[in-house]
Amino acid sequence: MVSVGAILVSDDIYFLVNTMISVQFYLLIVVAVINADVCEVSKTSSCCRESQDKIQDEFVAFTAITTNANAMTNDPIKYDNIVTNVGKAYSSTSGIFRAPINGLYSFSFSLMGFHTDTVYVNLYRNGQQVIRLYTRGGGLHEVTSHTIYLKLEKGHEVWVQGTAGKKLWASEPYNQFSGALVRTGDFTD
Repeated sequence: MVSVGAILVSDDIYFLVNTMISVQFYLLIVVAVINADVCEVSKTSSCCRESQDKIQDEFVAFTAITTNANAMTNDPIKYDNIVTNVGKAYSSTSGIFRAPINGLYSFSFSLMGFHTDTVYVNLYRNGQQVIRLYTRGGGLHEVTSHTIYLKLEKGHEVWVQGTAGKKLWASEPYNQFSGALVRTGDFTD
């Protein structure tokens, strides 16, 4: 038994209470360190809360998979099976990602063309081809992918478009399009 003031408590309860207090103190320190890192030590606590809210509001990330095995057209591929779409910047009806804010974004996409087709798939930014994937067909089940970082301004559009008349292997989730905001801001080369 341990005496806490005028109260006698068992050693187990005393140990448990001290442990809980220690854990709470540790968590407060961790939160303070995270806030200091995010907000820079010199800012006020209200500024820190505003800064953290802004970061959360501006977070953007999506992953979508296409289930369409029909021949591709000269339009963006519609990745209709949305896995995640934080920020709602990707549209599965148009196949287009629209940047909600200026920043540096990471995009990845993969391709598994139908085994009898030679297929090219291109990533576009505002109508300009940026990078291309290729599978040669010939009875092979090839898979290829790219990841790229792009500086985008608010309203810029990014999409994937394939070889018109060719097919994707869509009976399994091989063909995906993903993107995420890495950091907000205006960046120069």
